[in-house]
Amino acid sequence: MPFNLMKERLEFIDVDKCECKSTLIEGGGIDTAIETATSHIKVEPAANGGSVVNVESTYNLLPGVEVNDEITKAKDSVMAIFKAAEAYLIANLDAYN
Repeated sequence: MPFNLMKERLEFIDVDKCECKSTLIEGGGIDTAIETATSHIKVEPAANGGSVVNVESTYNLLPGVEVNDEITKAKDSVMAIFKAAEAYLIANLDAYN
């Protein structure tokens, strides 16, 4: 990841709907490239019996920061986290039972 630390505040969690929303409050580019960032994550059943994870992130960049570079870095970081979690859960089926 392009940063060493990321601290988020959980805005809400709905266990029954498998969704949550958080706001980045420290690290992760805050005060260096990003003014504010929020993520809304929702897990829904897939037709094949698996799950689909929908992530909606909103970023407000600091003045002078190139949109494409920072958004690409953020997307890549989030995808890496989900891919790592997916690989772990597939390799350790008992981890979530």
